[in-house]
Amino acid sequence: MQDLGTTVLGVPLPFPVMNAPGTFASIGELRQLGAAGAGALCLRTATVHPFVHREFHGLHNPGHDKLLTVTRELVELGGPPVVASVAGGTADEYALLARLFAEAGASLVELNLADPWVARTLAPYEDVEVLAEVCTRVLEACPVPVLVRLPTDVAPRWGRIAAALRVAGVRGVVVGNDFAGMEKLLLETRGEVEMVAVGQVHSGYDVTRSLAKGARALQVDADLKLEGPRMFRRLAREMRRAREGPR
Repeated sequence: MQDLGTTVLGVPLPFPVMNAPGTFASIGELRQLGAAGAGALCLRTATVHPFVHREFHGLHNPGHDKLLTVTRELVELGGPPVVASVAGGTADEYALLARLFAEAGASLVELNLADPWVARTLAPYEDVEVLAEVCTRVLEACPVPVLVRLPTDVAPRWGRIAAALRVAGVRGVVVGNDFAGMEKLLLETRGEVEMVAVGQVHSGYDVTRSLAKGARALQVDADLKLEGPRMFRRLAREMRRAREGPR
């Protein structure tokens, strides 16, 4: 799929679509995605310690040490780039995890600042100084490019958030694939921040439209769960047809 490749913060991806963190998360499932043509392999979000909470299911994970092992195994296979996703209750935890996953071979590190548990404990969008501190600490500690995952319910505060990201030096974000997410933030940041858009991808035509609007790459979740790894080959075929135009 090299003819459909892209880059995110300078990292080459052979295809502009990847799984969202937590979608196809085991080592075996991620290997399937790589063989099927995914542009990158996103790990489930890691915390310092194993996380199990009856309310915050989206953050369940076995702890960063086990996911570091998964990272190393995937890197050794020589497939598409590995994207680590990390979360914590402090700026120090984010910085530590980002550095460890980069050292393990991850090509990109995504700071999951969108999870409800993070919103309750760290509250980075209630006080943008907290957001700036987390991002600054991570960028100082992490030797690979960093993406910041933004929640979907902060669109009214995009201006303040964009300013905090700019001050911290953030150059890439992960946002919802809609106007309130990607397109409005593109306007607020004047195109200075690269976007990875999440969701709203059902066909290769959807991918093509999102890229044309300004996304660098996309993450898929619900449709990937339904269709499985073969989704990437289908998207590639449809993207090529979209490029050819009507016959």
